[in-house]
Amino acid sequence: MKVKSIGMLLMFLGLTVVFSSCQKNKTGDLTVNVVDGLGNSIGAGKTVYIYFGNANYTNGTTYKTASTNSSGQTTFFDLEPGDYYADCDWENQLGLTMTSSGNGSVSAKDITTITIAP
Repeated sequence: MKVKSIGMLLMFLGLTVVFSSCQKNKTGDLTVNVVDGLGNSIGAGKTVYIYFGNANYTNGTTYKTASTNSSGQTTFFDLEPGDYYADCDWENQLGLTMTSSGNGSVSAKDITTITIAP
């Protein structure tokens, strides 16, 4: 009886490990490029907000945030497949705050790129 229980436990643990490793492969990455109206990078240190699905975007429920690098780019890793919306606030040449937004669909094992511009 004890041997059977240990075998069942090991089998359960083995299935759990396999299941966990499969879940890792079901994610994708999202790269967001933020540019101004002329197509130039907005630079480093701007916060990019992503939202999982249109409903969360509409009601302002942020999924994750990250800062842009010197190229105006940031990457969100290991996201669940689905539709993502992104936005970023930045100052234009007149000192006015602008909000740029865009969206894209993340697929398992793929890198999706969204370029957001005014």
